[in-house]
Amino acid sequence: MLNSAVELAQAAGRSLMQVFGGTQAARSKGDVSNVVTDADLASERIIVDGIQRAFPTHSIIAEETGYVAAGSEFTWVVDPLDGTSNFAAGIPWFGVLIAVLRAGRPVAAVLHLPAMGDLYVAEAGSGAHRNGKRVTVTKAQELHEVLWAYGMDAKSSQSESELDVRLLTQLLGRVRNIRATNSLVDAAFTADGRLGGVLNRSTRVWDIAAPMLIVQEAGGLYTDARGRPLVLDVSPAGPEKQYAVLAGAPHLHAEVAALVRSVENTRV
Repeated sequence: MLNSAVELAQAAGRSLMQVFGGTQAARSKGDVSNVVTDADLASERIIVDGIQRAFPTHSIIAEETGYVAAGSEFTWVVDPLDGTSNFAAGIPWFGVLIAVLRAGRPVAAVLHLPAMGDLYVAEAGSGAHRNGKRVTVTKAQELHEVLWAYGMDAKSSQSESELDVRLLTQLLGRVRNIRATNSLVDAAFTADGRLGGVLNRSTRVWDIAAPMLIVQEAGGLYTDARGRPLVLDVSPAGPEKQYAVLAGAPHLHAEVAALVRSVENTRV
């Protein structure tokens, strides 16, 4: 299945690169931060059609298609263009995410960054690799030694926006600096050690299923924002669930999880 996922991600990546840099009309999908382009749809058709040809008995959750039930223990989770806003603006922080879950747990994952020429893959128990070479999370021991990613979208309430500001303020006082591509790039750079980790309080299952396995196989932790185990919902209701996630090297992850708990527990 991993080989098929790689082939489909690369084919989808080629379709994205054929139009990247041109005029991309981004249409809203419910709020100002959530947009879709024709490129998203074309990429998803390539992937979903390929899965259905090769694995017709497997279920699929895809960002644009939604839930395609097949009654299988295997579910493919697809984000055909993660970082759509970046893509539409001509910024190369975008890519393709494909994960295969068995009984709700990721067993294979692909993260493809076509504009950068990078392909990250992982299988459960086999480590994470970028372009064929093993990658691991940073070995830095202190938060002040690392850059940290913070991904965020427009929030539905003022209180949620204010919580983001408080968390950002606290993180800025502890890490070397904050980076925010708000895309799969944050997880990729966490897995290969260029970032210490990433905190994102606005994700869906297709944003996190593949990065979760890749970061874990690179030796990192991938949990909810407070440091608790993350359970992915692959039921018909799964596409509607929102997740707040925290990923990073274990020794740094614990400190940021404690920070999140402290800030959330004292929110006004």
